[in-house]
Amino acid sequence: MTSTDYEHPYRPLGVRAFNRLSEAGTNFGLSDRLDVNALRDAARRKTGLSDFGDDGHAEALEVLVTSINAEARLTPAGRLIQKSRLTGALVQRLRIEDLLQRHPEIADIDLGRIIVISGLQRTGTTLLQRLLISHPDVRGISGAEALVPVPGSQDSDRAERTRTRQAMIAQKSISYLAPEFMAIHPISHDEPEEDVLLLDLNFMSQSPEATMHVPSYARWLEEQDQTPAYEYLRRVLQVLSWQRLGRTWVLKTPHHLEHLDVFLRVFEGATVVQTHRDPRIALASFCSMVAHGRGMFSDQVDPAEIGRHWCRKTHRMVERAMQVRAGSPASQFVDVSYYDLVADPISEVRQICEAASVGFDETAEREAEQFMAANPQNRFGTHDYRLEDFGLTEHGIDETFAAYREAYAIPFESDRRLPSGADAPPSSSAAGENPAAEGQPERGIGDRGFVGALATAVRDLRNPAAPDIEPVPDDVRIDGETCLVTGANSGLGRAAAIELARRGGRMILACRPGHDGVVEEIKRESGSVSVELIDVDLADLRSVHRCCDELRDRGVRIDIALMNAGLMTPAARRSAQGYDEMFAVHFLANRVMIDRWLSDGVVVPAIPGGDPPRIVFVSSEAHRSSAAIEFDRLGEFAPYGMKDSMRHYGLSKLALCTYATELSRRLNRQGGVGDDVDDSEELEVAVHALCPGGVATNITRGAPAPLRSVVDPLLRLFFRSPDDAVEPIVWLCCAPEAGSSTGLYLHLMHRKQVSESAGDPDNGAKLWDVSQVMVEQSRGSQ
Repeated sequence: MTSTDYEHPYRPLGVRAFNRLSEAGTNFGLSDRLDVNALRDAARRKTGLSDFGDDGHAEALEVLVTSINAEARLTPAGRLIQKSRLTGALVQRLRIEDLLQRHPEIADIDLGRIIVISGLQRTGTTLLQRLLISHPDVRGISGAEALVPVPGSQDSDRAERTRTRQAMIAQKSISYLAPEFMAIHPISHDEPEEDVLLLDLNFMSQSPEATMHVPSYARWLEEQDQTPAYEYLRRVLQVLSWQRLGRTWVLKTPHHLEHLDVFLRVFEGATVVQTHRDPRIALASFCSMVAHGRGMFSDQVDPAEIGRHWCRKTHRMVERAMQVRAGSPASQFVDVSYYDLVADPISEVRQICEAASVGFDETAEREAEQFMAANPQNRFGTHDYRLEDFGLTEHGIDETFAAYREAYAIPFESDRRLPSGADAPPSSSAAGENPAAEGQPERGIGDRGFVGALATAVRDLRNPAAPDIEPVPDDVRIDGETCLVTGANSGLGRAAAIELARRGGRMILACRPGHDGVVEEIKRESGSVSVELIDVDLADLRSVHRCCDELRDRGVRIDIALMNAGLMTPAARRSAQGYDEMFAVHFLANRVMIDRWLSDGVVVPAIPGGDPPRIVFVSSEAHRSSAAIEFDRLGEFAPYGMKDSMRHYGLSKLALCTYATELSRRLNRQGGVGDDVDDSEELEVAVHALCPGGVATNITRGAPAPLRSVVDPLLRLFFRSPDDAVEPIVWLCCAPEAGSSTGLYLHLMHRKQVSESAGDPDNGAKLWDVSQVMVEQSRGSQ
């Protein structure tokens, strides 16, 4: 659920520190203003070029920079980002001019058919764009191309890598600065992007007023002839077509709605697709998007000003579009109702292709259907917004847009929780909008973020419950038993691998690629030669299946599986399959891996009288303070920032504890959990879980460097080393008592019960059934 506290934008710790230091520097006389000449000089130095082209962009840049300096009220970090963005645009202008001079034939390239999608913001334009671009014969603009139309390198492969890398950095930066923004308008370097980013190269687009408070620039822009900007857009499209040919282009941005007359003069014969949705919903959603976007760059976000500005602006856009359409051939336009698009997207795409004389055969239909199937709904979270947050009323919107609503028979969207409620594909926020949310779920008493978790862990270490189990004596051996440890390259997993190898275990270290040296280290420290490595990235289910294939094909039989790998991300991060990364690593990868091992015979339940294999999960006491699992939304990606990362960490560990308990029930006939098995019962697989307490590991490896520099010393100061914390793991893996029991849970060296929620059989059954679908889906991703 995205925040509606627009006046207090989320700010990562590292950014807050940078802003404070920079503000201190300003107090000592350092400049806090952007300078056009300095921007141009920086672009020249980066490229060694000097010709920016002469198409009126210079005045636009001057007006924009003046407005930013006088009105935008940027933070130091926001100012630095805008400086980088403007310099980058000038760099691209230099490279484009240089390329056009070296290859004048580019100016003669025929762009072919043009389909332009231009409805109001948040009316389904992104979904429609990506559906059309799934067509094998249709060309769009990728995020990487939009940000870097002309890479610096002449080598095509190297240039593409550079372009992709820069786009990925931009994508990750936005996720870091405003993780909730991905629920509103997801950004990816390899997905189609809006061509408004190409208009940015001429400094004449709606982007600045959508991301900053620049009213004088916005007023100036409305008074200008847009022809030079659109002619430059055509040249850039020719440059992109020279790099990768396109015979049918799909362009998309609401910006064009304001200037359809100019667009149709420059791109003669284009087919215009106009999407329509209830303005009450579209405007509220877009104002929320603007507020979140401005919050990345400024601490002073005024929702009421945003509402006033964009209500007037969007009304101007639809009024100007209606005037252009009144004097143009009706056959040139295709109207798409948002509600028809949600109900039957394939039919809408077919209608557009027919209007643009683009074939829509079985292959094109199959590609569109596969796009929809591959992008399930709700994976990026719920977008929460309300008209009243922006000083707007339904009555006022109805009056302002009455003519527009009547002209296109736009219904009132009475049900505000439609199955697809945003301007984005289903994989993004299309199903995740919630314009009428009534509040946030209450947080558990232990959901206090990193500081609270740190304090709790320190308290538990300094005042532990009396141990009710003893460390495993050194003479207890596991000679010849095959032990697999995930995450064995560092921290607790490495310490456990050394100890299990020292006791005679034949070790398989399941680690992320790039840790070849750990094998020799563990051999040296344990004195064992029976240590080998297998690559697996638990954040990618394809890698999990490849690992399982290798174990099966080699005929491996695991006696002890220590599912140790874990991480804590400072903000929401997607796995390769689009799940939250902590959910994927802590629960889903383990679920898939064990399902495969049991079906492949890699883990074989014991025969009567035999020694059962052991499966041990490293979990956390954080599972106790997690909110209940929402089984109907299991696995959905929801954006969050640092303040909520601990809560999501706890939720992933709750899923893990619930699964461990249910696995124990299903694999053992006696059905008991946490008890010894007497001679009349048959234990087939011993399944246990534990919380090792506070351990100084590299669990924060995914955090930004400034955060790690603060957190890692705290962990080393207050927590135990992995070597000191490994005792409960060794007990569950090696102690004879743990081999004759199942369903145990240890906190440090103390037996406990998992939380009531994790131990509830109904919850276990629900989690099993819902996650089984994910297991089956993952098999298709191999």
